[in-house]
Amino acid sequence: MNTCLMLHGVGPLPAHIEADEAPYWISAETFTMLLPLVKKHSARLTFDDGNESDFTLAFPALRAAGLKASFFVLSDRIGRDAYLSEDHIRTMHQGGMEIGTHGAAHLNWTKHSDAEITRDVSASIERLSDIIGARVTSLAIPFGHCNRRVLAVLRHLGLSRIYTSFRGPDSDKGWMVRRDCVMADFTPADIEALLTCPPAPHISAIRWLKIWRRAGNAFLRTA
Repeated sequence: MNTCLMLHGVGPLPAHIEADEAPYWISAETFTMLLPLVKKHSARLTFDDGNESDFTLAFPALRAAGLKASFFVLSDRIGRDAYLSEDHIRTMHQGGMEIGTHGAAHLNWTKHSDAEITRDVSASIERLSDIIGARVTSLAIPFGHCNRRVLAVLRHLGLSRIYTSFRGPDSDKGWMVRRDCVMADFTPADIEALLTCPPAPHISAIRWLKIWRRAGNAFLRTA
């Protein structure tokens, strides 16, 4: 069992980030402080959305620390101002980072049909796979919003691993992976607490959904 951390952006807050997203954007100092703790506790790092800071700040710091991470990219935003370019994505993949999909258009899939989900995910997988020259097989669910139907569609698409916003440590072997979100105001003690919380028992995807509904979505953070 280990902890998988979810990040969104590093460094100065870009102009395109809206106020409600600001709490999920951490300073370069917090990120630098985080890396030794990640290595100490054998935690995993993931980044959602495909912000440019993934390449300009996170990638070189990860390389210098001898760490790897997974980057879940919104394919419709590739090449836009303050987002990753195709060259960024290709370089990160060649540098040992995992490239996964966050969908194409950052949709809440629970509000879309099976066909719409399939189109959104398939288009993103196709574009990202073409960029890196290898099949993209991992996905992070936008906003963490999912249900039985969404999971069934993702299963049908043949994805090997799904990253959620359910909180807590998890096994490396499950199809669904829980993640804890690192927030802008976290202290070293906050992060240490995330990385040392007791392992949770294995819980199936459907069981997690039932727990989530009973808890009033308390297990979710914006992703």
